Amino acid sequence: MIGYLALARETFDVEYAESKFEKAKSLLLSLKPDAIGFNDLVTNDSDAESALSFFKSNNFEKIFLFQTTFTDAKFLLNFAISIQKPICIVSFPEPRTGGRLRLNSICGLNLAMHSLLKNDISPDFIIMEEDDKINEMSFNSFIKGESNDKETSWNIASITDENAKFDYSIDKQTIGIIGTRPEGFDTCDYDSNEVTSKLNVSLVDLELEDLFDEAKEIEAETIVKTKSTVSSYLAGTEELVQEEFDKSLSIFHGLENLKDKHKLDAFAIRCWPETFTEYGCASCGPMAMMNENKVSCACEADVLGGISCNILNQMNNNPSLLVDIVDVDKSDNSLVFWHCGLAPISMAKEGTAKSGIHSNRKKPLLHDFSLKEGEITIFRVSKARGKLQFFVMNGQVLDRPNSFSGTSGVINLGKDSADKLERMFKGGLEHHVAFTYGDISDKLIHFGNQMNIPTYTL
Repeated sequence: MIGYLALARETFDVEYAESKFEKAKSLLLSLKPDAIGFNDLVTNDSDAESALSFFKSNNFEKIFLFQTTFTDAKFLLNFAISIQKPICIVSFPEPRTGGRLRLNSICGLNLAMHSLLKNDISPDFIIMEEDDKINEMSFNSFIKGESNDKETSWNIASITDENAKFDYSIDKQTIGIIGTRPEGFDTCDYDSNEVTSKLNVSLVDLELEDLFDEAKEIEAETIVKTKSTVSSYLAGTEELVQEEFDKSLSIFHGLENLKDKHKLDAFAIRCWPETFTEYGCASCGPMAMMNENKVSCACEADVLGGISCNILNQMNNNPSLLVDIVDVDKSDNSLVFWHCGLAPISMAKEGTAKSGIHSNRKKPLLHDFSLKEGEITIFRVSKARGKLQFFVMNGQVLDRPNSFSGTSGVINLGKDSADKLERMFKGGLEHHVAFTYGDISDKLIHFGNQMNIPTYTL
C-alpha cells in the first residue's frame, strides 16, 4: 500500500501550497487509486504527532512526502527514523515572477536530503515538471521500485593548470557565532574541535542580546548619516517604515561594534525569528552591508557557511555571498540562487538595486536586486554525509531579471544544470552554498590539498 502526506510552513503561501498538494495527490491517485494518506498539511507539532500516529497505525510499503513549502528537517527526520519505509520527497518549482518566493519548496528538499543522508537514510526525490507525462514516469518509477542508474556521486577535484603558481594566503580567522542555529537546520551543524584544528578558525560565542544591546546604543546622528549613504544606492528607502529602517541600520553598526570589540573576521548569525519578533526589523540589509566590506555574515548561524564565504573573501579579495538554491528549470538549463536580501551592493545588476521588506515578515531592510552577470566560483566547506570536505564548481550568472523579491541570480552550471543539482542534493550538500565572482577553483582545490581536506566537484 502507498501512503502520502504533505509538509508546509505557515509563513509561506499555504493556499498555494494546498493547490500544489492537491494536484500532486491527484496524479498519485490516478496511478494508485488505493493509496491513502494524511490529508491535512503538516504545519505544526500537533499535526506532526497526528500524522506520525496515522502512519504507525497503517502498514505502508512506500510513502510519498510532498514538500509543498520550505520547512526545517526536524519532523521529516523523526518521521523517516520512526517509520523506516522507503520515502520519496516531492518538491515544487514556482514561476520566476520577480515577486514573493511563495513556496521555497526546493530549498526544503535540499535541507531534508542533507539531514537524512547524514543519518544514513537515502530517500528518492522528484522535482515536479510542467509535463505531467514526465511526472507520471517519475512517480511510477518510485512505486515500482525501478532503479535510478543516474550518477549521483561527486568527483574528486583536480587542478586544471598543474603549472600554476598559487598566490594567496589564508590567515587564521575568528568567527563570531551570534545565537544558535534554528531547530531542524542540521545543515548548519559544525564540530568546534574540527573547526579549530582542521580549518584553523577560532570561535567566539555571543548571544543575540549582545547584538541587540550594541544596536540600541547607536546614536541617532550615526543612523542619519548611514541612512543617507544607503539611500544613495538603494531606491525607495523613503517608502519604508522609518523606525524599522533605523533599527535595521542600528543592527549594522551593532555588528561593526562586535567585530571591533571581539576582533572578529566574520559572523554566523541566528538572523530569525528574533530580529523580527524581538528587535523589530530585518537583519538582511545590515548583513549585506557587512558582506560588502568583506566581513562575511552567514544566516541561520551557519558556521561552516560563514567560513566558506570568508575563505572566498581572502582568496579572491572580493565580496562573497551565501545563497539558497530555490528553483530549477530543465528547459532553460538554469537554477536560481536566492537569499532574502543580503547580497552586497557590488553584486547588483546595474539599475536594479532598491530597498525592500522581508517577503514573509514584512520588515526592512533588504537589498532587492538581480545579480549581475558573470563567471562565478561556487564553494562550500561541507559536512555532507557527516564528513568534512570541500565542494567547488564553476558557474555563470546570466543576464536576467530578478527571479524573486530579495536578491537572486539565474545560474547556468554548464551542460545539464538540472542533473548537477540532482547530484548536489543526492550527495548531501547543505542548503547554503557560497560564491564569488571570477574563477578561483584551482586555488580552492590547491588549498584543500594543502589542508589535507578532500575536495570534490561535478
